[in-house]
Amino acid sequence: MIIRPQNRLALLYVMQGSFFHRLWKPLLLLFVFSVAVSYYQRHILEYQIPLNATVFTLLGIALAIFHGFCNTAAYDRFWEGRKQWGALIWQTRALAYKITTLPHIPDSVRRDMVSLIITFTHCLRHQLRAESAEADILRIAPQAYQAELLASPYPAMMANQLLARLNAELLRDGHIGSIEWQSIDGNLEEIALIQAACERISNTPIPFAYFVMMHRTVYGYCFMLPFGLVNSIGWVTPFMVTFVGYTFMALSEIVDEISEPFGTAENDLALTAMSQTVETQLSLLGGLELPPSEERAKRDTYIVQ
Repeated sequence: MIIRPQNRLALLYVMQGSFFHRLWKPLLLLFVFSVAVSYYQRHILEYQIPLNATVFTLLGIALAIFHGFCNTAAYDRFWEGRKQWGALIWQTRALAYKITTLPHIPDSVRRDMVSLIITFTHCLRHQLRAESAEADILRIAPQAYQAELLASPYPAMMANQLLARLNAELLRDGHIGSIEWQSIDGNLEEIALIQAACERISNTPIPFAYFVMMHRTVYGYCFMLPFGLVNSIGWVTPFMVTFVGYTFMALSEIVDEISEPFGTAENDLALTAMSQTVETQLSLLGGLELPPSEERAKRDTYIVQ
């Protein structure tokens, strides 16, 4: 995620977040093509292709509506992912409050449960990014549970199950009552719902047909546009076509990127930073001294991963 001050003048020329590093090749091709069309249409071809700006105005309106629909669908996924991780931070914090303040929970169990909450958060992040969680499991999880977590294909789900098991053992041994057990179990259910919601976002992308149609329409429109503008604006055509092409192509790139909010691209959610926030705060609540992580939330200038 890009987090930087929004200076109005700097926004006119800043490259970060502009997708120019991805689009300069097709934009250069579009500019050269527009120059060729402008030259041949005005100086060589005797028959002028009968296209005018009115046709492209109508096509541009339709394309803008389609782009708006795709952008809304993509941002809904980004927004929901952000809400789910915000809820996860709250639920883990609330669960840690209860575990660390109930008076009769043994200190060893208290530390194990807080460690497993932190482990769950990191494991969920790695699962959503299709990464291995082994390093964080070995760094954070209590040694008695590391084998089960490493053996599970879904360590986040296993961490939640281990927390539920410890909660049940506390009730069985009389350290907490049924009301306290139910309260903690409610938090664990909410955390499981958050995991399921994140998995739903990750496993059910926007239908591929939308991206196919969007990209074909954008590129088709941009490469036909010179034929409609050259007779009315002349030598300015390559510059206007390139600017319009950049606008539509960049919007397509934004839709592609935010439709998968749990990745590591520039505009994806800062899951590493949020996981480290949970780790820092819960370690403080539980009195844990965990080894430092080798990961860094800040990957580059103004980028938080």
